[in-house]
Amino acid sequence: MTNRRTVFALALTTAALPITAIWRVGAQTGGPPPVQTTTLVLGQSLPGLNDAEKADFSAGLASFVTTEQRSDGLGPVFNGTSCGECHKAGAPGGAGLDVGVARVTRIGGIVNGAYSDLANFGGPVLQARSLREFDLSCPISGEVVPREANFVSLRITTPLFGAGLIENIPANTILARIGMRDPDGISGQPNMVTNILTGKIDVGRFGWKAQHSNLEIFAADAYLNEMGVTSSIFPNENLPQGRPIPPGWGSTGGPEDEDGDVAKFSNFMRYLAPADRRLPITPRVTQGEAVFNGIRCGACHTPVMNTGPNPVAALSNKPVKLYSDLLLHRMGPGLADGIQQGQAKGDQFRTAPLWGLSRRGFFMHDGRATDYASAIMTHGGEATAARNRFMSLRPPDRDALMAFLNSL
Repeated sequence: MTNRRTVFALALTTAALPITAIWRVGAQTGGPPPVQTTTLVLGQSLPGLNDAEKADFSAGLASFVTTEQRSDGLGPVFNGTSCGECHKAGAPGGAGLDVGVARVTRIGGIVNGAYSDLANFGGPVLQARSLREFDLSCPISGEVVPREANFVSLRITTPLFGAGLIENIPANTILARIGMRDPDGISGQPNMVTNILTGKIDVGRFGWKAQHSNLEIFAADAYLNEMGVTSSIFPNENLPQGRPIPPGWGSTGGPEDEDGDVAKFSNFMRYLAPADRRLPITPRVTQGEAVFNGIRCGACHTPVMNTGPNPVAALSNKPVKLYSDLLLHRMGPGLADGIQQGQAKGDQFRTAPLWGLSRRGFFMHDGRATDYASAIMTHGGEATAARNRFMSLRPPDRDALMAFLNSL
């Protein structure tokens, strides 16, 4: 692509520098101010990559933080001008740093008795910005929620650390957890989605409702719906509010991803190291882990799974300490957003991985919670019993649980 500039002037030199993570126990529990800090590194590549894989990671990082221009295919409507604009908490690839910037609106509705993404009205993802902010002659404004929308859901940016490891957890490992007898009635379900590159059905792993199984498709979807740039995977331009694009403001024909950015984004995510380095594991943290298991949070937040064999040594047969089963669970009416994606129903969400939890500022799919206790309290549905056990914890056990969560 041409005429591009870098959004973070120092991104390539600072992405892998250590950051200071604060042990936020006091802030999470209402206790004394935090007093302990440690140094963690985010944004590095996976250990064990060969030179070619390291080069792919670096090229992907450069593309990830580069601002798209109109000449690159940006727009005509979009939510961000680069991946790094929204994925930057801690390092490029992180969660959203500012919930106001890194939160988008997804809509759906019922048409003729069936669920619809409302593509004819701008759905499923609304783009809040348009090329008008760069050129006042642009006749297109950012999209707004149409009256046809029955369901409106805010979604915050998910962190991408360790995405390649998640992609390489064998489907059978994930599916093996289905049908296990659970005393709380927990019964996770996979979101079985079609890989449009191969035509095969696979287990969804990425997105709040596990709607994507593959990093190329995940990247291409974001490229189109967040930046308005088409690719060979998604070659059709978004129609602003479902209306035709005025001449001169849409694609000039053919996919706009001329430099293979989707592949570069995928390589960056695939080779990005996980956020699994822990803060100090003190006796209090160890006590909190026992509380976590005792109230059965681990029934969904599976501490570790393993990748299968892979030609990339850094991805082959590795432990993935993600604290998620990657399955869909019914979360009750308090969290239900009505949005359906693949086989995921309106009250179902993928178990959010907890690794890197201490480096995030907002929790749940819409960022409604800003501390761990509030996030736990929003849980319902299959998580009701675990939530109720949390509510009945003695203060020392609750504080220990917060210390454990903040060690992740």
